[in-house]
Amino acid sequence: MYNMILFILMSCFLFAETKIGYIDSGVILSQYEDVRQVQVALEKEQKKLQANYETKILSLDSLRNAYETRSMLMSEDKQQEILNSMSQKEAELQQWQMKYFGPEGELYKMQNELMAPILRTIDQALDKVGKEKGYDYIFDASSGGIVYALDANNLTQDILDELKKINTSIDDNVK
Repeated sequence: MYNMILFILMSCFLFAETKIGYIDSGVILSQYEDVRQVQVALEKEQKKLQANYETKILSLDSLRNAYETRSMLMSEDKQQEILNSMSQKEAELQQWQMKYFGPEGELYKMQNELMAPILRTIDQALDKVGKEKGYDYIFDASSGGIVYALDANNLTQDILDELKKINTSIDDNVK
């Protein structure tokens, strides 16, 4: 019993010197201008790909409609040829869809490529704010790991301010 009380008191003493903060990455990502620009670029690409996909669907649908309306007049060989063509187009459409919209698709890769430098910049801002303010740990509240925290430990706005400073210094260096 005595050991347990001693352990609890020692833990409290150790944790009293540990400075812990948190951020809300959802807020940072929604308010950081560079992320918005990436979202706009991704939406443009998605609309372009969606239009291409719809064109492919229309082509397949017109082939189906032509088959349905003329199949009675076609020989069995011609019917089989068109059915094979439709099956091939359906398979190509599925492959195309996976290539561009799938979990490892081009749109996903584009998002990762565009977000990588932004996430590095956010990490730089987190490191800088954490070191300047003396934090030992900074947690992300949006991941659901924090159930209660004082607003005084919320570093989200500090990170957003640091990101603005970083962007301003980058813009000044480019000019």
